[in-house]
Amino acid sequence: MNAQPRGPVTLQIALDRIPLDRAEAITAAVREHADWIEVGTSLVKRYGMTGVARIVAAAGGTPVLADLKTADDARTELAMAAEAGASSVTVLGLAAPATLDVAVRVGAELGVEIMVDLMELDADGRARVAAAMPPTTVLAAHVPKDAQTADTDAASLLGDWATGRRLALAGGLGVSAVPAVAKWGDVRLIVGSAITAAADPAAAAAELRAAISALDLPAVPPHPTRAVPADPTRALASVLTHVVPAHTLSARQEQS
Repeated sequence: MNAQPRGPVTLQIALDRIPLDRAEAITAAVREHADWIEVGTSLVKRYGMTGVARIVAAAGGTPVLADLKTADDARTELAMAAEAGASSVTVLGLAAPATLDVAVRVGAELGVEIMVDLMELDADGRARVAAAMPPTTVLAAHVPKDAQTADTDAASLLGDWATGRRLALAGGLGVSAVPAVAKWGDVRLIVGSAITAAADPAAAAAELRAAISALDLPAVPPHPTRAVPADPTRALASVLTHVVPAHTLSARQEQS
């Protein structure tokens, strides 16, 4: 994990629409420049939690977000991601309030950060969800892949609700997006193909890191990426007992 204090603008590198072995190689190459590595939704769907675990291993100490985009059954999905080693999970802001509540509660139990993806919510919806979420939650303004154009501006989705909150921006971002986001404070830039599709992903990641560093913003201590419970095995077992057959859980515990 990157434990060095950095400015309030941080970098999450998203791995999407590439083979897992390529994703592992890119992760190893860019992890020193990233604050977070993201296992994109396409990789999660193709490779499951095995894929998440392999990216966690390739990331070394850099924390990994599993972009599950959970819409229901949050307890099950968060438990699976936590067991695979993810430090953060995305939940859709479009999900039912009960699902968001469960995600926040289970995330706290497991020490897993919750990022709420606000895509396809209108301005009132983004404000409503933001008001309902605790300050530890990351609120992600996201222009969906299919809606992105040359004029995409994820920062335009921010509003009064974003003031003083932990934020993330996603959707067609690259180096040119860096200067405009600094005014929002605690912002995580989520960058995918600008790095992963580059001829030299490590160089592209280094360029983004340099652009962020050039903002010359005051350094802040890093957020705890995973507030691991005092007894993480017991905490995970407590969650898993609700979602995993007892004989499977017992076998897993015996192997650990």
